[in-house]
Amino acid sequence: MGIKVTAVLAVLLLGLVGFVFLYERPRMAEEQREIEVENAFIEVQRHRVARLTLTNEYGHFVAEKRGNEWVLVAPLEVPADWIEFEGMIEIAQIVERGRVVVDEGDYAGVVLANFGLDPPVVEVRFEPVSGDSVWLFFGDNIPSNQACYLTWSGGNKVVLTRKQYRARFNRPLMALRDTRAFSFDLDLVARACFQASEGAYEVVRDGLKWHLVEPIKERADAREVLSLLGHLKDARVESFHKEAVDDPTIYGFDNPDYKVVLYLKDNEVPNTLLLGKRVPNERQKLWYGRVMSRPQVFIVDQLLSESLDISLNRLRYKRVFEFDRRGVDRVRLAYRDSVVNCAKDGAGSWQVVMGDGRVVEGDAGVEDLIDRVHNLVVAEFPDQVDKSAADSLNDPVLTVSVWRGETLVQELIIGQANNFWYGTAKTRREVVVLPYSVMSWLQLNE
Repeated sequence: MGIKVTAVLAVLLLGLVGFVFLYERPRMAEEQREIEVENAFIEVQRHRVARLTLTNEYGHFVAEKRGNEWVLVAPLEVPADWIEFEGMIEIAQIVERGRVVVDEGDYAGVVLANFGLDPPVVEVRFEPVSGDSVWLFFGDNIPSNQACYLTWSGGNKVVLTRKQYRARFNRPLMALRDTRAFSFDLDLVARACFQASEGAYEVVRDGLKWHLVEPIKERADAREVLSLLGHLKDARVESFHKEAVDDPTIYGFDNPDYKVVLYLKDNEVPNTLLLGKRVPNERQKLWYGRVMSRPQVFIVDQLLSESLDISLNRLRYKRVFEFDRRGVDRVRLAYRDSVVNCAKDGAGSWQVVMGDGRVVEGDAGVEDLIDRVHNLVVAEFPDQVDKSAADSLNDPVLTVSVWRGETLVQELIIGQANNFWYGTAKTRREVVVLPYSVMSWLQLNE
């Protein structure tokens, strides 16, 4: 096949792909929406539903929309699962009508109890802000168990529908209530205090950064802080033990194993989570928990407690050797037995002279080395530094000096003792433990 023919075919193929993506796919999506609208027979609109009543094998439930939140008002007045109730409205819009069993002409005289529709197996009622309610009645399975019976408000028919739609509304109380152990808006957290077996910590937000204020004042690792808050936000209740706290000491809330206090922007009252003591006589590790703004006592599993067992090491910011890399024009690597000098010439190219006097062709990856020093992550912040570690820094294995003109911007000093690499720097005199691969990480390319 010639080059011209191949090029023509390639152009035609691109045109066909463009036609499918730009025209056919949007048109198919639009046709699917039209089919859904045509098949929709229940006029339920999310923004208009103010109240939802559900009766199924698990009981009778009533929920109200208050602002943007759903609240169960029967059999308990507790926060409801927003996704669950909004999902019911969405499902109601797409419930399918299959074969007609009883048509409009015979509907007035039919005995609905014969189909499990009086009373229905599952009843769903949607009450709008104004106007009449809309309802769905799901009945028994047909003899073959392949479908179930359905009737609806204003339909005057009995039809078949898929059992999966009935199952979507056949939900127990635990599935309908809000089971988040600790509900809060992550973006609004301005300050957080954590008390756990590893210690007590306090962090504050500063734009995109976080800072430790207790037990030390230092920059915090934003990724670790947000990960911890994310675990808290996503944690779910295993079960609700009591709907109200009778005696806090029974559950250990007077001296909790874990405590989290979150201060949100524009909110004077903090959100407080307590994990009291372990639930007795349980094989797995479970804790009694409560949120101070709610009366319930709930039970959570060990995943939540494990996420709170975070050490100070993990919360501390680990890229402690960062520096301003702009305009750096000289780097010096001093080993015990040799020195490597790197300098930019007038044209902005790096000249590298190795310890044995060899000049390396090209820049030998000096810019990458500068980045690696800047991005070097601490492996551990030791509580105590023994004499051997301190002595290793007096006779370092490597000293990396970074200059801008005559100004020493950063100097990283690396020593070795007890099979560990230790480091300190011009901008940070505290001794830290470095990763085991630090020496290969800070090599030039020869």
